[in-house]
Amino acid sequence: MPSGQFFVENIGYVVSAPFLAGLLIVLGLWRSKTISMLLSVGAVAFGFVYSMFLFFAITANPKLVPWQINVDWLATSNFHLSMGLLVDNLVAVMLLVVTTVSLLVQIYTHGYMREDPGYSRFYAYLSLFTGSMLGLVVSTNLFETYFFWELVGVCSYFLIGFWWYKASAAEAALKAFFVNRIGDCGFLIGILLLLAATKDIWGSHVVLGYVDPNGFDLGGVIQRAHQSGALSAGLLTLAACLTLLGPMAKSAQFPLHVWLPDAMEGPTPISALIHAATMVAAGVYLVARAYPIWLTPDGHTGSIGLAVITVVGAITAFMAATIALSQFDIKRILAWSTVSQLGYMFVGLGTGAFSGSIFHLFNHAFFKAMLFLCSGAVIHGLHGEQDIRKMGGLKKYMPITAYCCLVGTLSISGCPGLSGFFSKDEIIASACKYNVWLGALMIFTAFLTAFYMFRLYFMTFENEYRGDAHPHESPPVVWLPLVVLAFPSVLSGYLGFNWQSLNGLKFDGTEGASLANQFAAFVHFGQVPHFEGMNGLIMLISTTAALLGFCLAWAVYKTGSVHVNSDIATSKQPLVAFLYDFSLNKWKFDEFYLWLVNEIFLPFFSFIWQLVDKYIIDTFVNFTGVATLATGSVVRLMQNGRGQYYALVIFAWVAGLTIFAYIVRP
Repeated sequence: MPSGQFFVENIGYVVSAPFLAGLLIVLGLWRSKTISMLLSVGAVAFGFVYSMFLFFAITANPKLVPWQINVDWLATSNFHLSMGLLVDNLVAVMLLVVTTVSLLVQIYTHGYMREDPGYSRFYAYLSLFTGSMLGLVVSTNLFETYFFWELVGVCSYFLIGFWWYKASAAEAALKAFFVNRIGDCGFLIGILLLLAATKDIWGSHVVLGYVDPNGFDLGGVIQRAHQSGALSAGLLTLAACLTLLGPMAKSAQFPLHVWLPDAMEGPTPISALIHAATMVAAGVYLVARAYPIWLTPDGHTGSIGLAVITVVGAITAFMAATIALSQFDIKRILAWSTVSQLGYMFVGLGTGAFSGSIFHLFNHAFFKAMLFLCSGAVIHGLHGEQDIRKMGGLKKYMPITAYCCLVGTLSISGCPGLSGFFSKDEIIASACKYNVWLGALMIFTAFLTAFYMFRLYFMTFENEYRGDAHPHESPPVVWLPLVVLAFPSVLSGYLGFNWQSLNGLKFDGTEGASLANQFAAFVHFGQVPHFEGMNGLIMLISTTAALLGFCLAWAVYKTGSVHVNSDIATSKQPLVAFLYDFSLNKWKFDEFYLWLVNEIFLPFFSFIWQLVDKYIIDTFVNFTGVATLATGSVVRLMQNGRGQYYALVIFAWVAGLTIFAYIVRP
């Protein structure tokens, strides 16, 4: 068995394997579906096995990390940018998440897409997408991160628009591309602002690097720049807020969230991959990776940057949960659920629950991937049907899919003992400590989460079948990844559970021992783990809220004793009808943005075109042409071939210059 150092120093193979697989498929192996599948699945399987060995090696010997290697990418006499590989605890966790989910999604793809004519092309895109995400994870600095950030965006554009012949898929791909360009533009400007303020401090160290043994990392250089007067608190806040636009777009945070639900137009496997462990997780990972940017210049948490992250996350979590209440497309309900859970992660990062947020990202990846793959199995078993109003009673026809979906629903709802419970309640406790109203909003969102998720489960799998298809269970290659993902959906939370902490858990409103301190000891910000205490009373309240959400969903959609849904949809009460329409139409954001483009941006651009292009630039160009023509005409008259005329002109110029020199003499 190779040593732990071997796995650390050869991490580059994990990133290069999917890129190589995708390249080989594109260059000709696409002609064979079997070879394309085996090559793509084999590359990510290699990455999964390697990531497991790396994780256990770091656990056994923490002194192996942090480790990095860098090569100059752009170098001048006094400035250089690097590309490299970084391995530390956070990287090890993310590699494990990305490779695990990607492997199971690619196995699932074989059963779900095997009749599609673009089967090999899809595997090529999956490989390139996975390689881009892995490259982003192991990047050593912000510029390298931005490079892979853009590759992830391009690959997601190809995957969302995979069925390009469908107008809805093409439009969804363009929407995702444009919204992410807005965020990426802010991201790049923020990087450049930060670089402009700190360029003289990096020296020979990795510019905008994340880790440095001598303190020349983001946090250390920001402090040095602030102490030297090169970086003010206001400029750091501006750079932080602009940089945040990148994670807001990638992780679909308010108000750049509108692309993610439409991304459901892509095949279900990519929906699971984008919404579970890769693209949307990139934003949360970047905030955690470059955390010092959002702190105060001296490295404390009482910053405007973290406050912005908290507010954005809270609005996103609540907004997405209210929208999911009224949706009927099974994949879009899960999409809005993803947006809401990402909001929870941002709230955790903003309120200081760094480890809790990463722990929730870790747990969420497994149960959300399973839920999306369950939705794909349902759609496959119903021959393309996605409307939950035309489902029902599917547990009888698809028992394996139903039980897996139930596990995922319980986990995301925060059922005690399942993975989502451990991390979500830690974030809620941190939110309550930060601000009581913020904590109340997060608890209410937990109630909404349980309600809309069990609404989905009951309308899909319980009662009688309401459709006209012939339901059937999917083949083993489709349901086997669901069963595999069900285990971490239950058990991954126990990676952070400390049984001894139960003795210190209090229900009097004060913080007790942290139920996730084992995970926090492995992934944390700073030199030592930050204590993220668990408030037993808050945990009890949030669990009760989730239970109430389950009970209401049971009453409305399982027993049918309360006909709330139909009454609300057809209500004549103006307020009720407005709220239902507001939720059904996703808070009218699409309509608002279309109005903004058609009524503000396009008329403004037209005005600028008329003023600048037509009247200024065109006038200047036309004047230049006329002036040239006039000058040529005058000069042509002077060239008449008469010597006495030329002598007269020379005399006139000499006389004129003499008079001019006399007038302007000192």
